[in-house]
Order: sequence, then structure tokens, then C-alpha cells
Amino acid sequence: MAGNGNSGRTGKPAVVHLIKGNPSKKNGQALLDEALNPPVPAEAPDKPDHLNEEAAQIWDGLIPDLLKLGLVTRLDGHTLAEYCHCLSKVRALDRMMDELNETSTNGVRGYFQTSRTGYRSVSEVMQARAMFNSRVDAIGRQFGFSPLARRGLRVEAPQGELFPNEQKQIADKYFS
Repeated sequence: MAGNGNSGRTGKPAVVHLIKGNPSKKNGQALLDEALNPPVPAEAPDKPDHLNEEAAQIWDGLIPDLLKLGLVTRLDGHTLAEYCHCLSKVRALDRMMDELNETSTNGVRGYFQTSRTGYRSVSEVMQARAMFNSRVDAIGRQFGFSPLARRGLRVEAPQGELFPNEQKQIADKYFS
């Protein structure tokens, strides 16, 4: 695959380069220009009507911070909605497993199921949770929500700033 557009690591947005302090030593002015004049400006996408109450709360919690960091655009609405939906399903399935475990004699009914022949396997609830959780992880990486995706990300306050940097505080909340 040498030389085609799919080779190597995927490029990082200019905002991420600037947040990390530009360790790759790219042209600082070009990064700043791209961050200040992105092809798609940072703007909150409309919250979809189909989100359940818990997913809507997740959405409302993420959008302000992603906006201030410049990591979300109107084009990201569908992807972010799927993230919120899947995370709400993971939480619901966790509650379901807790309820099943409380009613079981051995405390693991939500995690395992036993067939008539005595074969023990992972429960359907646990399998569904794993499926939704893998989607949460995959989508979250696109927004920097996993430890590996945000490893090393730091927002540096400009030197000489006397007051707290709001972007730095938000980035530290997610990236440190």
C-alpha cells in the first residue's frame, strides 16, 4: 500500500496540534490559520429529536465543551448522536445486569447464562452491552474520548496570561 492516500496514520486536526503544543513542528502559522479558519467552522449541531432522555442529557453535557475546544461541527451531529445513543444503551444494560444479579442466587445471572445441558456462556444482555460499548469506544476515539486518543493532549495557556484559560480547563477535564 505504499504511496496511496490510505497509508500511515490519519492526520490530526490543526486544533489538536495546537492543543498538544505542536510537537511535530508543523508550520505554526499554517496551523493557526487552519484552526481559526477551518473548512467547516466549529458550530453546535442540532440535537436530534429521536434521542432518549438519557442520550439527550449526554448530548447536552458534551456539546458545550466540544464547541469551546473547536472539536465539533454541524457535520458531526449524526456521529455524536450515535455516540450518545450507544452510551445510553450501555448504561441501561448495566442497570439491567445489576437487577438480574440482585435477583440471582449466585450474583452473576446478568453476566452469564447456563443452558439446559449445563454449558455456561456470556449472557445475551452482556453480549448486547459489549456490542454497544465497542461502538461507544470507536466513536469516542473520533472525538478524543478514549485514554489512547487523548494521550498527551494538553492545552497550553499562552505565556503571560493572568487569568485562567477556559479552553485549558475544559481540555484538562477530558485530556489529562
